[in-house]
This record gives sequence, C-alpha cells and structure tokens, in this order.
Amino acid sequence: MAATVREVLGYLNEIAPPQWAFPNDPVGLQIGDSNQSVERVLVALDPDPRTVTNARYRQCQLLVTHHPLIFRPLSTVRFDDPVGMAVQSLCEAKIALIAVHTNWDVAPGGINDTLAELVGLSEVRPFGEGPARQEYKIAVFTPIEHVDAVIDGMANAGAGVIGLYRRCAFYTAGTGTYEPMEGANPYLGQVGKREHAEEMRIEMLVPAERLTPVVHAMLRAHPYEEVAYDVYALHIQGQHALGRVGTLPKPMLASELRDYLAEKLGNPYVRVYGKPSKLIRTLAVVGGSGGDYLPDAQIAHADALLTGEVRHHHTWEAWARDVVLLEGGHAETEMPGTQRLADRLREYLTPRGVEVFFAGGET
Repeated sequence: MAATVREVLGYLNEIAPPQWAFPNDPVGLQIGDSNQSVERVLVALDPDPRTVTNARYRQCQLLVTHHPLIFRPLSTVRFDDPVGMAVQSLCEAKIALIAVHTNWDVAPGGINDTLAELVGLSEVRPFGEGPARQEYKIAVFTPIEHVDAVIDGMANAGAGVIGLYRRCAFYTAGTGTYEPMEGANPYLGQVGKREHAEEMRIEMLVPAERLTPVVHAMLRAHPYEEVAYDVYALHIQGQHALGRVGTLPKPMLASELRDYLAEKLGNPYVRVYGKPSKLIRTLAVVGGSGGDYLPDAQIAHADALLTGEVRHHHTWEAWARDVVLLEGGHAETEMPGTQRLADRLREYLTPRGVEVFFAGGET
C-alpha cells in the first residue's frame, strides 16, 4: 500500500485548512507532482539543504515542513544559493514539498496548542487576532429546480467553506420578472411577453483568490442565458486566533519562570525582558516570531508572553506595557508542534504502509 502526494495534502488540509493561513502565506504543495506515489515522508521545521539531504538519505518521496521554502516568486534558481540549492536537490530526487505554516500555527492541536501544553498551561483559550482575509458574498437568482446544481458548481470551485464545513449556502424563495427582447433565447417565457418566475436567491461566501473561478463555475451551472447575480465585498476578521493564553501550574516570579521555561523548552538561553520581580500567573504563548502580540497579550490580561524571537523595540515595549516578555528561541517554540504534526501524519499514514520520519534538529 501507499498514498499519493494529493492524499497527504488532502489530510493536511483537513487538520489545518489552508484558508486559515495568513494572507500571502505560501502554504500547500510548493514542489512536486500531486499524483506521485509516497512510501516515505520526512517532517521537519525547515526545508534547508541539510533537511533535503536527510530526506534523500531516507529515500523519501515527500518532505513536509512547517516553514515554506519559497516565500516569494523566484527570479532565479542558483545552485550556489541555499534556496536554489534546496529546490535543485528536491527536483533532482523527485521529492515533493508541502508547507504547513500559519494554518498549523492556529489549528487545534497545532504549534501554539502544543506549546501551551508543553509549558503546562491550564484553562487555555485563544487570544490575539487571527488571519484577516478578504472575502466576498455572491448572491445569484436561479430556478428552483437548478438550486443544487448551481450550489454544487460554486462549491466545487471553492465557495461555501466555513471552518471545517463545505458547501455552506443560504437560499430563499422569491419571484423574478423579466421581458425577453428580440434575439433572446429565454429559459422560460417568450420574446415580447412579460414573464414571472419562481426563483431562489442563493448566497455563498467566496475567498478572494477563488472569486473568478467560482463566478465562472456558477455561470456554467446556471440555465439562464443572462444570469442575474451580485458580488458583495466583505472583510472577515480571522476566526482562528493565533495565540493561546492560560494559567501556569503555580505563580512564579519572572526570573523563576525563565528557569522553568528553559527546562521545558530545552533551551538554557531563554531571555527575559520586563520586570524580573513581577509575579506571573497567566502566560500567553505564540510560537516563532510573536513579539507583535504584546498588545493582544495585554488585552488578554496575560502577565507574560512567551515567544520564539523578538525585535529590539519589543524589549522596551514589554516594560511599558507591564507584560513580561520571554524569548525562548524560534525553533524551540515551534519544534514541539512540528513533531506533533509528524505524529498526526504517522497516525494517518502508518496503516497505509507509509513510513513517517521526523527531523528533530539533527543534521
């Protein structure tokens, strides 16, 4: 038995839907053939040349990483450049690459849920704004007998996805009226005669990147010669917050919390910014680079924020906001969640005879 790249990607899209990713985050299949058969998979934090070498050594057909390899369109692929080197090596070995980035950050059981669990937080809740996406609503008027066909066509093109539900639509009955003119070929009625038709108004949400394909699919599925429809621009705030906040096992001074987190993360170089004598009861966590979430942590009534790496202005902002900031290391705060991703893939693929390996920082 084996799986295909498409099947693995489909499973990843179930546990971390790509629409949960931040705008312009290049998640999904970056390199390879979706029809390729997969017998061995390597899961890693970064798709760097060392990791690619690891995947080749293990004779993997698929590499799944948290961080994407290609963040922006490449103007060149140079073999003396780390990115170009990784691209060249993956293509040469015919290894596909899938990135599961900010969609896995926000997903249940993902990077930040795993980090909250690792540091022993209880009463965990989401905090901070998630990815805001430009969305549209399409309203189209169709004969009653074609409602399912139109909804199916739009859904198959990417409309109507809300969280883990697809084909979400709302329709209401009404009466449409029109008068076909000379040269028209009406679905119902005659030229020159006023017509009244029982119709349904169908409404579905559409992400910006799927608007054109959905409109084309709707027009193909619709029986009318001229289709009446409206497109409304919406701005939907992220429904899946990035960070997590919860209660520590016991109150600790900031200096004590530093030592506690150093042990939990396996990083003796955890750094503290803010008041070292502050008593910390509630901790917010954002894996990776999360210093910009200091204001959100303050709004969430967190005493401290743990993240992977910070910029200089975050260090004095922590003092100003009276929120202790702890810098635990980018890899150290995201590697546990990446290992959790490997565990999830192993549960899914092992019964199909596919081996899943995890590159936990080894070279």
